[in-house]
Amino acid sequence: MLEDTCDLTPPATLAAGRPVIFIDRRRREFHDVLQPGRTTNVRGDRLAHDDVIGQPDGARVESPRGRIYRAFAATLVQHALYMKRHATIIYPKDLAPMLMWADIAPGQTVVEGGFGSGAMSMALLRTIGPAGRLITYELQEAAVNAARKNVEAFFGGPVPNHEVRLGDIYDGIPEREVDRVVLDVPEPWSVVPHAANALRDGGILTAYVPTTLQLQKFALAVREHPGFATTECLEILLRSWHVTRESVRPDQQMVGHTGFIAFSRRAAHPNRDAIPQPEPQPDPEPAAEPTG
Repeated sequence: MLEDTCDLTPPATLAAGRPVIFIDRRRREFHDVLQPGRTTNVRGDRLAHDDVIGQPDGARVESPRGRIYRAFAATLVQHALYMKRHATIIYPKDLAPMLMWADIAPGQTVVEGGFGSGAMSMALLRTIGPAGRLITYELQEAAVNAARKNVEAFFGGPVPNHEVRLGDIYDGIPEREVDRVVLDVPEPWSVVPHAANALRDGGILTAYVPTTLQLQKFALAVREHPGFATTECLEILLRSWHVTRESVRPDQQMVGHTGFIAFSRRAAHPNRDAIPQPEPQPDPEPAAEPTG
């Protein structure tokens, strides 16, 4: 069980050390992390954190200039979009389907490849809950330090059931009988044999990749590996709508391609140590350029 160093549930009051969103009359959002004695500069307005800490979520805040704001505890979506980044995040529109299609659930043990800026880790930790366990592999120490700050800010402190290992997941996954493996690395196909050994029967391997060539190579790798039985590939497009009394229409801008998501299911095998490992496959040839 978790100690009192963090809280995986959203806070009911605005607390020190937790991310906050200030919203002005024009519904513009301004993100910060509440700290005693600090202020947030919102277009020249100085909002004192001491006036906000301990207030109910959604409290009314008046600036020294007399402008009115609302202060809300930042949601996971807001914190992921506004937090400082060491690397490009997996966007919320992709995080939610990844959790659903990979069937992430409370109490599971999940191995994550790539810490990035911490967005995926936060989504996983909230979903698996205090009874679950997350092991994250990251190659760059700078990424570990930056992402850990984002994770600890969102949950209010260190998360005891989150273990971060500084190392290369391409070299192997020593854990066994894990429920899920989630990858956000440049070459996820290199992890397929390791994931097959680490996953329990029926476990799910998930990979997030930005390009079609990466998607193709990963999909072919899992289809050709005797330890995996299914493959599904998705792309999520998000379009918001403008709704007023006078009109209802799509917004003029939408969030299009950010990446592809692929899933594969671990097949049961009576002796998984005896499963032959497939030979490495060459990179797929790039598509020919159109001539017309």
